[in-house]
Amino acid sequence: MKSVRNHYDEFLAPVYSWILGDFENAYQANVELFASLELSPEHGDLALDLGCGPGCQSLPLAERGFSVIAIDFCQELLDELKERAGDLQITTVCADLREFDQHIDGPPGLIVCMGDTLVHLPDTAAVEKFIDRVSSAIKPGGTFVYSIRDYVSSEPAGADRFVLIRADDQQIFTCFLDYKENVVHVHDVLYRKEDGAWKMHISDYLKLRLDTAEINKRLQANGLDISQQMTEKGMIVVVATKFGST
Repeated sequence: MKSVRNHYDEFLAPVYSWILGDFENAYQANVELFASLELSPEHGDLALDLGCGPGCQSLPLAERGFSVIAIDFCQELLDELKERAGDLQITTVCADLREFDQHIDGPPGLIVCMGDTLVHLPDTAAVEKFIDRVSSAIKPGGTFVYSIRDYVSSEPAGADRFVLIRADDQQIFTCFLDYKENVVHVHDVLYRKEDGAWKMHISDYLKLRLDTAEINKRLQANGLDISQQMTEKGMIVVVATKFGST
């Protein structure tokens, strides 16, 4: 089994934007989401996009007036982001998102960690430590937004464990989900037409089964208020605001 980082570097990165349903669609969804949340640089113009991928969050945040530091461990996805960023105020950093505070000079007014990123951390202890660091780093009055899929409330069985992600006439991407007690063992399967014949490529990795209720309790214990929780396109989105004022 591959580590999450190796899975992205060696398998997922080249097709990541494609399996999102094309970058433009994912980008536009976040344009609309951030507008509905009324995110603005009111509490500081520095925003961190942790686990930024190809920029689906970073670009709309920069367009809303934030100066964005975009952190991801996959250089190929960061290169995609830089190509799209143009003159927007976005700085990319190839690093472990848990070490984000080593790459900032002051407290951010906004931190986002979206697209199921939290479930890629190695264990719940790492998630708790990460939440503590985010809570400490963010400005009073600032906002933390995270999103994850619900891997807790139900477990697919039988054929429901096989999921078609996207397909066209050149490639087909599916995954098989094997639910364990605390993790989901994800098997990604890519069928690609090569020299006129279909060839299969497989890679697997683990995702944590995280409960938003436990994450939210941790945030509240660190002085953040859960101001909104919603479900958008299969993702649970949570918005938390740090008590105090700038």
